[in-house]
Amino acid sequence: MVLTTHNLAIGYDRKTIQSDLNLSAEPSQMIALLGTNGTGKSTLLRTIASLQPSLAGDVMFDGRPINTLPSSERAKSVSVVLTDTITSQHMTVYDLISMGRIPYTTWTNRISHTDDKVIKDSCRQVNLLHKLHNPVNELSDGERQRASIARALAQDTPLILLDEPTSHLDLPNRIEVMLLLKRLAEQNGKTIIISTHEINLALQTAHYIWFLTPCHGILSDTPQNIVLSDKFIESFSSDHFTLLPTGDYKLL
Repeated sequence: MVLTTHNLAIGYDRKTIQSDLNLSAEPSQMIALLGTNGTGKSTLLRTIASLQPSLAGDVMFDGRPINTLPSSERAKSVSVVLTDTITSQHMTVYDLISMGRIPYTTWTNRISHTDDKVIKDSCRQVNLLHKLHNPVNELSDGERQRASIARALAQDTPLILLDEPTSHLDLPNRIEVMLLLKRLAEQNGKTIIISTHEINLALQTAHYIWFLTPCHGILSDTPQNIVLSDKFIESFSSDHFTLLPTGDYKLL
């Protein structure tokens, strides 16, 4: 077991968004975090990563409260890919991925032969080796996202958290990124948790779904069981359309 939460409450400025969250995540799983706007998807990811404090309860990593881990140990346990746009004019793909090796370098920040091998291997895994020395600002949106994922891979953590990894991507790149993350979870033994609005893709690619509801807490189950839940269908339906078990919509 990599990650568990116990009676976790999340929110901002003492305003609780979700409470009593008891979740678990295993190695080699890609978990999709679904929910309508305002249900706490990004807040839950940031709380798990210790980027913001919980309001109550605990996030445990391998049986230890993650917020009590020394920063150096936490950097070797959890990597995070947020939606921030990389705008550096001079950073190459190699430079970006090498940032994932910071927890392992000495005070000189010198890249060792081992670091170099990890950087290139991470780039190869996301099919970007041919752009290794290209400036990041010359990449397409899909390539830039894959480079960010490679940086997280180079950090070599058992847990990877991604906030909306397919935002601003066209359909082919959205599919490619989701399939890539699933493959990395299965082949590298990683636990990968993503927040996403891509309901169809999540249901088709994720091993497990964490569904945050507006009023009923969180549902944690397989995609096959989640889509049959009345709460899931109600949350993504309106007076004008209803959600189908396939993840598609039917106009009323």
